[in-house]
Amino acid sequence: MSLLQPILDNFFKFDFLIILIAVFAWFIYWYCMKLSNELMTMLEPKGDLSQGKKTREQLNQHVDFYLGVDGERRITEKLKQVNQYYVIFINICAIFPLMGLLGTVISLIPMVGTMETALFFAALTSTFWGIVFAIIFKALNGFLQAKVEQGNQQVNTYLLRLDARQARELGDIKNV
Repeated sequence: MSLLQPILDNFFKFDFLIILIAVFAWFIYWYCMKLSNELMTMLEPKGDLSQGKKTREQLNQHVDFYLGVDGERRITEKLKQVNQYYVIFINICAIFPLMGLLGTVISLIPMVGTMETALFFAALTSTFWGIVFAIIFKALNGFLQAKVEQGNQQVNTYLLRLDARQARELGDIKNV
């Protein structure tokens, strides 16, 4: 019981914040998995050529839609959502060790008042501020990283379209 008592005593202090973040991380994980499954449903053709004409039509409709402009827009929007939530999830996971360290430092700072060591107090306060800003900027990095990755993907898509267009134009020139 001696190990369990401090855990219960601290639960509604700083530890509760860590538990709330963990619940939020679980929700983000679940939602990101849901979005990923929806994206895979879009990318995997619906229908089976061996099952007959009806499923072949479903397959053709699926392929025609998702190779068209509206289908491509849906895929890129879904991919953007998946990337954004995934990056948020990764960054939340990276915050947990920092939150643990911050809780330790917060608990140690009041103990310094009983000691006469100013250097120890200075070390704890600088650790405290370093951890606080690491948490803040790690969270901000999540949003920035999602935007940067999405931009890179859109540029790659644009370049692929441009290559395909130029290849078609070269084919038309050769046929003249």
